[in-house]
Amino acid sequence: MIALDTNVLARLVTNDDKTQAKEAAALIDSGMALFVPTTVLLELEWVLRGAYHLDSATIVRTFEHLLSIRNLSFERQAEVEMALQHYAIGFDFADALHHSAILSCAGFASFDKNFEKLAAKTKLKPVVAEPKLFTKF
Repeated sequence: MIALDTNVLARLVTNDDKTQAKEAAALIDSGMALFVPTTVLLELEWVLRGAYHLDSATIVRTFEHLLSIRNLSFERQAEVEMALQHYAIGFDFADALHHSAILSCAGFASFDKNFEKLAAKTKLKPVVAEPKLFTKF
């Protein structure tokens, strides 16, 4: 199995460097078993949003396409899929990915007010709250 770096996936989905995009596509099309670490997806979202100015709907579609490629396997795939659902409704991708990994916890301590408000509005479980609120448990 070969692991893929962010830059390989970025070339594949943006086609901004024709030579590297062709190499990336050839590797994907080879049928070889390929692995995508969660950290690569986290960085890829950041690159697509920040450097390429893609909106979240386009990034969700891009990730869904990558998830559908038969010979790509993803670390924590179920958590990534859950994070994409939350990202699609307005959560920050990193926050959504962090939250999808803590489902067995009683809560998620964060100083991020926007994350806390959106989590409360959507009734996300486990609850997201300031650290001081958990000291009352």
